[in-house]
Amino acid sequence: MRNPKGKLEICWSAEIIASNLDLLTQILLWAPAKSLLKFKCVSKRWHSLISDPKFCISHARCQRMLNRTADALMLSNGYKSTPEFHLVPLKHSTKVPFFDYFNVSEVTIIHSCNGLLLCCCKLVLDKPKFLKTTQMKNDGRYEFRYFVCNPTTKEFKILSPPKPAYLSLSLAFDPLISPYYKVVCICKGNSSKQNFQIDVYSSETESWSLLPILFKMPLGMTYSNGVFLDGSVHWYSYAETSLYFHIDSQSVKKMPMPFMFSWEGMDWDIMYFGESRGHMHLVLTKNRSSLEFDVFEMEFEYTGWSLSYHVNLQSMRMMFPELTWNFMNKHAVFSVLSIIQGEKDEEKKVLIFVDGRAMSYNLCDGTSIKICDLKPRPGRSDIARVPWRYEGCHAHPYFQSLVSV
Repeated sequence: MRNPKGKLEICWSAEIIASNLDLLTQILLWAPAKSLLKFKCVSKRWHSLISDPKFCISHARCQRMLNRTADALMLSNGYKSTPEFHLVPLKHSTKVPFFDYFNVSEVTIIHSCNGLLLCCCKLVLDKPKFLKTTQMKNDGRYEFRYFVCNPTTKEFKILSPPKPAYLSLSLAFDPLISPYYKVVCICKGNSSKQNFQIDVYSSETESWSLLPILFKMPLGMTYSNGVFLDGSVHWYSYAETSLYFHIDSQSVKKMPMPFMFSWEGMDWDIMYFGESRGHMHLVLTKNRSSLEFDVFEMEFEYTGWSLSYHVNLQSMRMMFPELTWNFMNKHAVFSVLSIIQGEKDEEKKVLIFVDGRAMSYNLCDGTSIKICDLKPRPGRSDIARVPWRYEGCHAHPYFQSLVSV
């Protein structure tokens, strides 16, 4: 027999919570962003609370401290004309975000940062049609646009165009520092081809600001795929030093590279450069065919890089003999997608792409597990003789977020 008194007490407790706005707010801050989107349907009051920009940024700050590991990795998808991205799930129940609510094609992710994406797309200005005079199809007018998107809420904002002579764009956003995001643009200086400048877009002012400082790039510096960490955007190079841009002080500073780059930098292949849970990592190899590489981690206050792990994937090859490593030109076709820093050191792992699979390798005990299968990339087999192209495939961390753009 049911206890009506107990049921009444539960209903009464729920009403108390629902009527106390401060208590309700504190409880909802702990819920995932996608769940909160569903909770908007509970009542007008809940809808108003969850839609409030102040609540959204408070939720982002709370989740930033609670969940510092990405929900998934979104893979670069510039080879397809549909706004769909392959996803490597890092947590359960993660679904692929679609960009089908844009009237665009060939969406390319440039950068991701704490729940927001910086993308480039081909914006269709008028729909394709058949011309009566020639019976030929007119592809319509289009232009490339840049926009910041929140794939969780499906909100996006088209940015005003950067300088025509820009070289790279990087997104900078940390809700613990500011509710506003910035886009950092490296562009060519007007005075000399060897000089460069920084142009910064601010969501607060919705405008670009060209900084008066000029700087020169180190030899072999890669200005794409910047890494945002501790209020700065970092880039790597194949020289003794590289650069990073500190946003608050609006200054370009030097960042050391691993010691071997001072005399044999071009002999090394940089397989990965990124951050996880506040740790910046660099993965280097001299010979992919050996299936070996080194994992470096940046030390405190940019004092240098320390060698954290030497990895040999022969154990993965033996554990999964069905994997085809597709040795081509004496190189194994695989890539390092990400270094995942766990809450504990024994949870630290590296994510590998090989033979159409996303694999996880534990850096502490050397064990390997399969994460998921991925569909072959169409149109690549005739070029690379394999249906997947791993080198240069960039993985963008995906976080759930309610932050407005």
